[in-house]
Amino acid sequence: MPSATREYRTYPMIGPDWPREASTPRHRQPGLPVTLLIALFIVALAGRFTLDRAGFSIYSGQDLRTPACLGLLGVTLVWHVSQTVRGQVQRWPWFFLIFSALIGVQMLAFLWAPFGARTDKALWDLLTLWILVLVTTALTAGDPQRAARVLLILMLVAGMAYAVAALAAGPQSQGRYSAFGGGPNVFVRVVAMGLIASIALAVLSRRWWLLLPLPLLGAAAVLSGSRGGLVALIGAATIFFVFFARRRASILLGTVLVGGLSAWLVWATVGERFASVAETRYSNAGIQSSDYSTRPELLSAAWSMFLEHPVAGAGLDSFYAAIGFGYPHNYLAAVAAETGLIGLGLLALAVCRWWWDGRPWSAISKEQIGCAVAAIYILLTSMFSGDYFDTRFFWILAVVAVQQPVFRSERRAQKQEVARW
Repeated sequence: MPSATREYRTYPMIGPDWPREASTPRHRQPGLPVTLLIALFIVALAGRFTLDRAGFSIYSGQDLRTPACLGLLGVTLVWHVSQTVRGQVQRWPWFFLIFSALIGVQMLAFLWAPFGARTDKALWDLLTLWILVLVTTALTAGDPQRAARVLLILMLVAGMAYAVAALAAGPQSQGRYSAFGGGPNVFVRVVAMGLIASIALAVLSRRWWLLLPLPLLGAAAVLSGSRGGLVALIGAATIFFVFFARRRASILLGTVLVGGLSAWLVWATVGERFASVAETRYSNAGIQSSDYSTRPELLSAAWSMFLEHPVAGAGLDSFYAAIGFGYPHNYLAAVAAETGLIGLGLLALAVCRWWWDGRPWSAISKEQIGCAVAAIYILLTSMFSGDYFDTRFFWILAVVAVQQPVFRSERRAQKQEVARW
């Protein structure tokens, strides 16, 4: 039998309503380190940022991911240890463990990489990707709903900043728009995530003025000239309506109305700019004269490598060693060519486990649904461009989407303790 002191600390309000009061969670939900989460987002957004892009050409070879990721990892470990000492230990999703296994297999693939592969660069890309997702999992495990909201706000702010900067700078090569030294394919990802965040925050807060950035973000996405980015955005919207939207008819009608109004505003404002980009990127002649014709060749080469090494792939960065091109512009093809069925199996298991960890999706917060849709968008656009490290926002947002709030398990533990009494 516990002592009286123990009884008082566990149940401070003993009385007629003692069972009801005792079932209330005794501990507050662990806090979210917003500053660290903002730093994580900035590091992930910057990507392979070097000082020459900031005007310091003397340090052009310094990759800022090295100090940024290591510093972020160290601070996060200190914070996580302090949370553990306080007894606020959260359960991480199985999805993260399978992701870690996939990264481990990809890193081990350097053992059978062919001559000429840039294994040091590829290993560092995979390691930094794993660090970013590890830090995300640790920081958001205590309060994933609030973390998802913070990330949505950051995505909206970043998307608007990129769009304004691109429109102010004007068209770059081939008439395409981009910002802050990144390519158009990176640019379209940022503005599209901002577009998704704008809709998610408007639905969440019922403040429809948050939809005002849609014309700006939509115009920037089209002006990027990224066909794959726009196709992925349509695909993510389709998946949202099929799997996540509860009232599909009303949401679909609202989307059509808002989208039509936004399209009219965009055309009335920057219609001339659209005409030049459409001629070079979205017409039949533009598609045939652009680098689209090389994509089937890259996919064919990756398929041939997979057939030659079906079990474990040809090795890390073997696509570059064999073809002379950095990556096949398709994440799935890159995994198949370099790690074979082992890598493909782990990737498929990770996606299936992610879906299972989020079930039932009807119980997930709207903030996390927004992150889930954004993660799906990044995964789809990774089928058209980018390498392993360029998938980082898919894994980051996917982890946040399936994190379970810690107060649920605490409430369950309290009820079990009351039942024992």
